Amino acid sequence: MSRAADDYEGLTTAFLGGSSSGGASSSNPSRGRPASRAQEMPGVLVVANVPTLAGIWIAQYADQLARSVGAVALVRLDGAASRAEIYRAQGRAMPLDGSAWLERASAFARAWIVCVDSRCSSAELVQCGCALTLMSGTDETAIAAARRLIESIVQAASTLGVATPPIGLVFVGSPHEAAQSATDALIAWASERSYGLQLALTAHAPRVDRVESTGAVPLGMLSALDLSAATEFVAMAMSGSQSRFASAPVAPAPVAPAPAPAPAALPQPSSSIVPEFFAHFVALPFNCPDAPLVHLARDDAGALHLIQSGNAANTLRVASAWARANWALIVAACPRLRANPPHIIEHLLLDDARDGALLHRTGVLLHARIEVTVGSSIVRQRIDLNDSTSAGL
Repeated sequence: MSRAADDYEGLTTAFLGGSSSGGASSSNPSRGRPASRAQEMPGVLVVANVPTLAGIWIAQYADQLARSVGAVALVRLDGAASRAEIYRAQGRAMPLDGSAWLERASAFARAWIVCVDSRCSSAELVQCGCALTLMSGTDETAIAAARRLIESIVQAASTLGVATPPIGLVFVGSPHEAAQSATDALIAWASERSYGLQLALTAHAPRVDRVESTGAVPLGMLSALDLSAATEFVAMAMSGSQSRFASAPVAPAPVAPAPAPAPAALPQPSSSIVPEFFAHFVALPFNCPDAPLVHLARDDAGALHLIQSGNAANTLRVASAWARANWALIVAACPRLRANPPHIIEHLLLDDARDGALLHRTGVLLHARIEVTVGSSIVRQRIDLNDSTSAGL
């Protein structure tokens, strides 16, 4: 149970955005993120060449960190197989549903790691704005691979016109002396090439020891997200936890009485396409803080509909991931939504029907916006381009 007093406005401000002093997030979740944000971000672990199976050493690293800082949440990005687990949870039981798992983990996890392999784009690693850690073995082949990865990160940062982020090094499967020697060699190599890069040995695992894990839980909501969107999604869970599970209640900012129909914590979108093109839905008086151009609505069956004008499907998926992560709070704000399981339907309203040619069977309902002349008036209408079957729902 939370130790903080119940504060509906504070909860909704933390999760649904608004005029509180918490700061606004970027409306584009995948490009141009600044390296520093007010929001705490997870660390990103990049796994390069390691001895035997990588999963063994990833677990060793997470468990080793948990022994020193407390429970560690590890999120492994692997497309449809993305999953998460807690190390050193001290006997806490974890739910099997991904959204519920994130909410529960955010109550007590002391550190969060998002794990990717070395095939992840270097540009994504630079743009995600997270602390980077590189895991590698110390043999000659592994060090050569580590150099190539570091070099590609430096080049990506130069291309993007940003500073190269510092990189922590984790060496596994060898004595400490070998790990320190490999670190010194990489530092000397980077210095010779004038990379201006900070490298440091942050952890070392010489052998495989017993680990304490809750077991992996699938996180399907991350399967369609790139690294930047996934880390921002995880960061929302982390920052939400700080409001929901604070050791002392956080008083909401005073709000002057106003005749506005929605509370300050649930800001109404500046404009809505729902009444004009989706009159059979009921528009919701708030939106996703990381995708403010995505409109939210519900239907009579209790499904949540996310509607994006244009063909920016990535922004739509960010809003969907946000909604799944915060489903319990959204249902509390809109009791007519079906609570369990979440039913979320995505829509794209296109200005040109031809833009939908490559979007069929991607799990999105597609619509075209057209103008029809009726007498002396111009009427704007919606034409449906697919249905739930052809959309691949």
